Amino acid sequence: MRRYMLIVDDDEGSRELLTEIFKKDYDIIQASNGREAIMELGVHMNDIAVILLDLLMPVMNGYQVLQILNSRKVLEHIPVVMITSQNDEQTEFSCYSMGASAVISKPFVTQTVIQRINNLVETYRSADALAHKVESQRAKLHEQERKMELFNEKLIDVVSNIVEFRDLESGEHVKRVKGLTRIMAEAYMELFPDSGLTQEKINVIVRASALHDIGKIAIPDGILLKPGKLSSEEFEIMKSHTTKGCKILKLLDMVQDNEQLQASYDICLYHHERYDGKGYPEGLKGDDIPLSAQLVSVVDVYDALVSERVYKKALDKDTAYHMIMDGKCGNFAPKLLKCMEYARTRIEGFADSHKG
Repeated sequence: MRRYMLIVDDDEGSRELLTEIFKKDYDIIQASNGREAIMELGVHMNDIAVILLDLLMPVMNGYQVLQILNSRKVLEHIPVVMITSQNDEQTEFSCYSMGASAVISKPFVTQTVIQRINNLVETYRSADALAHKVESQRAKLHEQERKMELFNEKLIDVVSNIVEFRDLESGEHVKRVKGLTRIMAEAYMELFPDSGLTQEKINVIVRASALHDIGKIAIPDGILLKPGKLSSEEFEIMKSHTTKGCKILKLLDMVQDNEQLQASYDICLYHHERYDGKGYPEGLKGDDIPLSAQLVSVVDVYDALVSERVYKKALDKDTAYHMIMDGKCGNFAPKLLKCMEYARTRIEGFADSHKG
């Protein structure tokens, strides 16, 4: 608790008078000019409850002290009471405009000064206590949010891994999609700053990308694990993993915030849409496709190309890159292709270190 009072006055008699008045309530520190006051503040900053400051002093006057205290934001935590023989309105106005908490004119009535200064100190003390309490509550809420975010991320990983256990071809596919999505999203943020992407939004998209194929849980093994080409009927059933995935996601709405749930929903439903409108399930075209789904779409295709499957060998990274850039694996937005070109080294480096 702050129990010190700093009395700053070049008149020793005034300092001693104020010391005698307040010595029962405070531990007193004296300074004969502004420079000494600033030095004492440097030593006792966390202990000083109030400063009684004379206005006219040699070396450094009261106005100069107030200016320094303002610049160091000391006045937010310590009240400064100007005690001066100048009792004109202009002096008062100048003191208050520079941050003084009160102005007391000499000569003063002792009991009035005691009551006024003690009330002022108590007001600041209460404000500081409230600020600490608010900050403590904010820290607790932040910690709770952090724990919930970690829980949600773990839950998302667990749910997405269920798909991997069923789809023998997936392996580390989900983890690679998350990593590649981050690379592409960060490239998009760097190249197109007006897109509105931020690091926080990228984190949301990356978490959501893990759930892009959650609907495959509802696809029969005979189709999901078929080593050869799917028939037209089987392919229609496989395509339904987008809409079925969204139904599953609705069961997770209690553990995802609205932004996270929306990103998960968009990615799950639309990651097979194509920029030219020839994708599924809704045939969306152009930028009607959410950006989150566009980002996951291109990395999902890239990972499929460079990964080995029971029905195909893995393609080399150069071939996969050019197939996407040349439109041989669907149609992607020009901005996405620009990002792939821009981040090619990072993408291929990541693919090398996370081979399936």
